[in-house]
Amino acid sequence: MIRILSNPVFLISVVLATTNQILEKGFGIFLPVIHSYLDDLLCFPIVLTLGLAMYRYFRPNYRLTVWHIWPTVIIYSMYFEWYLPQTSVVYTADVLDVMMYVLGALIFQRFINRSSTDLSLAGLQNS
Repeated sequence: MIRILSNPVFLISVVLATTNQILEKGFGIFLPVIHSYLDDLLCFPIVLTLGLAMYRYFRPNYRLTVWHIWPTVIIYSMYFEWYLPQTSVVYTADVLDVMMYVLGALIFQRFINRSSTDLSLAGLQNS
């Protein structure tokens, strides 16, 4: 479990998301494109890694399947980009947000959702 939480892509995602929130909420600094899309892009590398870490607590080489990843992306997209904009003026629907969710899920799948067996086969892990 600790190994997955030390994945560089996960750590970079957490640092970027945290920095962005500190800039926005702490200092009132909003960088237009980053403000609009960075959190959406980083959402699934963070959320899915935390979920994967829970699975890996019990099964160290577990990988999330498409049946874990894509329903989660669909539910987030429907909730944040369809439902909330209909119920609150604070939220706006944006198809580019959904594209960022998809890209983030693909980043998770490619760079984080790998077992130690996958890494050793690729020659990426020290013996």
